[in-house]
Amino acid sequence: MSEPSKRTAQSCPDAVIVTGAGRGIGRAIALDLGNAGVRVVCLSRTDNAERTAAEIRETGGHADGLVLDLADYEVVERTVARHVEALSHDKWGVVLAAGVLGPAGPLSACSLAEWDACHRVNVLGNLAVLRATLPAMMDSRFGRIVFFSGGGAAYANPTVPAYAATKTAVVRIAENVHEDLKGQGDFSVVCVAPGAVDTDMLTAARAAGAVVKTTADISEPVTFVRAFLSSSSCGFSGCFVHVRDEWKHYLNTDRVVPPNLWRLRRSE
Repeated sequence: MSEPSKRTAQSCPDAVIVTGAGRGIGRAIALDLGNAGVRVVCLSRTDNAERTAAEIRETGGHADGLVLDLADYEVVERTVARHVEALSHDKWGVVLAAGVLGPAGPLSACSLAEWDACHRVNVLGNLAVLRATLPAMMDSRFGRIVFFSGGGAAYANPTVPAYAATKTAVVRIAENVHEDLKGQGDFSVVCVAPGAVDTDMLTAARAAGAVVKTTADISEPVTFVRAFLSSSSCGFSGCFVHVRDEWKHYLNTDRVVPPNLWRLRRSE
């Protein structure tokens, strides 16, 4: 990894798959990792994935572009699995940044087909990428897994109800994946809320009527992902973490977050 986040090879993935790498946060993360010397597999629905990969290669990095529609998750899983097997890297990470906004609310004005399309991309498509990578992770007993949430996972967001529902689901999925991998090796799983970053999706959300009070710079989720992927230990694995939380206190130390901190659950 790039300075000052460089860790030993023992704690860094050799290769990272980034979904949504064609634009926005995913693209910024892919470029940052490529610049840091990590092999990056850039995945998106359009040939922007190949453009991102080409940009990484032009600066001396190593990258591949995969043009795949996450909505067709069975094809995605088969294709990514073949690519992972062909690359034969020992240590893998995945950054599941791809997402679509889905229909604008209210529920009565949205078709369930629109909800389904949003769910297939934001949940099932990203999970297909993770499932395709898990065998290699299990073989090496190492994995770094980043889910992306926010956008209504911590509060009601009826402006884009399908998107909010998928992002809430992703938080619980991250908790479950953490439990799946507990004790299986050197695994860390996180669901990160990147903040309201000025991307095309944020522009679309505002056009749909969403009110954004505080924005975040794109460097904030990029910095978080870089630090998380290169960490030798993570005391918040399985948690839902905002980029502006005090997460640095729980990386590369023996500290572990309290049981009820940064979780998706009812509080009394």
